[in-house]
Amino acid sequence: MAKARLDPLDIGIWWNRLLSIADEGTVTLKRTAFSRNVTEADDFSNAIFDTRGVMIAQPSQGEVAFLGVMSTEVKAFLERFPARTLRPGDVIISNDPWLGASQLNDYTMMTPVFVGRRLAAIVACCAHSPDVGGRVLSSDSTDVHEEGFIIPPSFLYRAGKPNPDLFAFIRANVRVPDIVVGDLMAMVTSNGVVARRLREFLKETGLRNVDALGAEIVARSERAMRAAIAKLPRGTFRGEVEADGDDEPIRIKVALTCDGKRIHADLTGTSAQTARGVNVTMNWTYSDVVHAILCALRPESPINAGSMAPITVFAPKGSVLNAQYPAAVGARVLAAHHLYYAVFRALAHLLPGQVLADSAAPTWVPVLSGTSQNGDRFVEILIVHGGVGARASKDGLFVAFPDHPPSTHVEIFENEKPIVVEAKEFLPDSAGAGRFRGGPGLHFRFRVTGDKPVRIAMRADRVRVAPQGFAGGHAGSVGKATLNDRDAIHPKRTIFLQPGDVVDFKTPGGGGFHDPSGRDPAAVALDLENEMLTPEAARRIYGRNAAVR
Repeated sequence: MAKARLDPLDIGIWWNRLLSIADEGTVTLKRTAFSRNVTEADDFSNAIFDTRGVMIAQPSQGEVAFLGVMSTEVKAFLERFPARTLRPGDVIISNDPWLGASQLNDYTMMTPVFVGRRLAAIVACCAHSPDVGGRVLSSDSTDVHEEGFIIPPSFLYRAGKPNPDLFAFIRANVRVPDIVVGDLMAMVTSNGVVARRLREFLKETGLRNVDALGAEIVARSERAMRAAIAKLPRGTFRGEVEADGDDEPIRIKVALTCDGKRIHADLTGTSAQTARGVNVTMNWTYSDVVHAILCALRPESPINAGSMAPITVFAPKGSVLNAQYPAAVGARVLAAHHLYYAVFRALAHLLPGQVLADSAAPTWVPVLSGTSQNGDRFVEILIVHGGVGARASKDGLFVAFPDHPPSTHVEIFENEKPIVVEAKEFLPDSAGAGRFRGGPGLHFRFRVTGDKPVRIAMRADRVRVAPQGFAGGHAGSVGKATLNDRDAIHPKRTIFLQPGDVVDFKTPGGGGFHDPSGRDPAAVALDLENEMLTPEAARRIYGRNAAVR
């Protein structure tokens, strides 16, 4: 039987048990999904909630922004379908951008967990689907209905029985129905595994539900977050970023107000929503702002609803960060990722030395579609990394930030698509110089094979405005995309590639930190040895510190 009162030892053990159960859901989804978006790019996440929809545990792997999104979306599901109306075996799904992850391709799936007829917990996952019909995920749509279909919160399963009409609707509207539905079934399975493990956990512990344990977990995380905030100076601190935008540049402004107990982020002054697909809905904006603050503060606790409770976010309706229906949102990452650097600029006044210089983010994520060499239709996100900004005491890395999706292995990519990769290598002289340099950009070059055209929907950024350095560090390089080594490719338009066409990407490098004159000569020599720096650039930038033979 359950104890009348939860003691600290029980809480610690059971908390870690919930985290391991969430991790098992992650492994299940990754191993059973069909699309490379999930199996290779890790573009998904899952979490455990109490019976009121309060997030209490998240896994150690997954798309971080999905967690903040699900923290609000699960509550929206429960408003639509109150807990008293749910039954064992129910599964609810939606891809509404204004409830969920600000993009039609991102489905959220919620499964109530019952012990007998009693609701005991809720589990949810969110994953990126390769296709939702429409134009294919792109930047150049002008309203959300060009981008595909919207599923409002609906029962995919009701009392354990599938909804055949919804499955048929999805299959009829996507280019790769077996892959799309295969991913949905992987999500169902992942939630089912977590639900089963939670029922076993509750039986072993004697708990009726996760609510009391969840309340303790959330309260402890909130205390840890408030303790981190209490150490900060009081006042309002501002940050601002200019981004490429689409037809016109966009500006993102943030004012962070800290009163010692909470942080409020006000995005007033940010550019208005645009006519193209770089708009962001409010729930994604909230998630990215919260994550940026958590990255810098690093509270001594796993992240859950308690960690987010002391942070509030406001963005004016009709701004690019609180876009109103029916705005196009398919490339929302191209605006949303700039939020991190606006927040970091503001936090640099509060936490000097604990923020990154600008990264290549937004990550380049063009979408390829067409017919494979095997005669199968395909839709594939091509994730092309750039450099991460330097830290105050370390060089920048080469990895996607902030969502860190791995790229599909070249061998898998070439085997499944009519593409041959001719180059994948660090781009020399792309990293922003500094005492600590930014991460390098990437040179990625591929050729279209076969006898059919391939469509590429570009979603790239920082071809106009370079990733900036901090505290005297230099900016990284801007990005560039070309076709057949002569024609510039618009970073936010869709074009058709013909057999034999060669596409060449040079992604941005991360910004540097501190004046380059302070860089260790041994570090300069190592960059030369690794061909991330040319001798000419080493002499020009680092001067006497350049160990050039």
